Amino acid sequence: IVFIFCSSLAACKKPAGPGGKASIKGKVYATDWDNTQRYIISSGYGVGERVNIIYGKGTVVGNDIRTGPDGSYEFRYLTKGHYRIYVNSLDTTILFKGNNTYHSIIQEVEISGTDEIKTLPDFKMNR
Repeated sequence: IVFIFCSSLAACKKPAGPGGKASIKGKVYATDWDNTQRYIISSGYGVGERVNIIYGKGTVVGNDIRTGPDGSYEFRYLTKGHYRIYVNSLDTTILFKGNNTYHSIIQEVEISGTDEIKTLPDFKMNR
């Protein structure tokens, strides 16, 4: 009985998600456009931008956070596994006043170590 119990514990693998010691971090660089999406008003690291994470191969957002004053974000306390991090960016190919069409910019990352810290390249988004 002890052998069966111990082997069943060893067979259990925790899925990607919260509960570990690893983290994923990065920054979001945002470009502000005028109402016609023809002219750039300003650009720089985005403050308060929403960054989302999807755990494993799922399709549901696992968590979302806002960027800090320098455009940085960090998802902490993650386990080993596959993650998708994304931001929503204004689609500047649609040129009309009041355009509110967005698309997701996605970066995928694999955490293989328990204490691993992954730094992603900057997200470059439009707003």
